[in-house]
Amino acid sequence: MKRKEKVRFVVIVVLLTFAAFYFSAAIVLSRTYLSAQELEGYYQEQERVLVKETKAFLEEKGFRHSGVMLTRVVDGDGSREYTVTVHHGKIDRMGEDGRQQLMEELEKIVFEDGGCSFRHEFLINQ
Repeated sequence: MKRKEKVRFVVIVVLLTFAAFYFSAAIVLSRTYLSAQELEGYYQEQERVLVKETKAFLEEKGFRHSGVMLTRVVDGDGSREYTVTVHHGKIDRMGEDGRQQLMEELEKIVFEDGGCSFRHEFLINQ
């Protein structure tokens, strides 16, 4: 009778272990296979926050009512290239050193995503 109980115990442990691995894998896969709509919603929110943070930073630096435009190119592999274009009359009148310093600070405003690259630029009217 002891042998049957040991065999039954081993079978139950193996089945429970298999079930745990199966459900763990299913959870991981469900996270990696987000629907295109869910993924687009995620990126739209990240983009909205990026523009909002850029405008807030510029206002804090004295560039109230700055124009901030975000454009993106989505490659076939899903990677994204973003360009953040900033415009303000005061920036137009700044010296090159001042613009470079401001650009260095602006380039820190991005969202972390391995599939995204960012470029910042000023739209200068002279």
